[in-house]
Amino acid sequence: MAADKSKVDRKKIAVEEPTYDQLKNFSRFNGLKTRTVVASMVDIMLQDEILSRRVVEQCLAADAEDAN
Repeated sequence: MAADKSKVDRKKIAVEEPTYDQLKNFSRFNGLKTRTVVASMVDIMLQDEILSRRVVEQCLAADAEDAN
């Protein structure tokens, strides 16, 4: 039953295909699960204020570019 519970605790997220491929390749190259890599990246980003600002700035720039 533990396996069933862990699947219930997961959510799907939408990412662009090239982004997914990069994430998948990075995960596989390092022998890691993709969901673990994403969770670790989020933890690190939330602990590092400078990195958090860089992520926000890059997201805003990408969104502005997509709007044009």
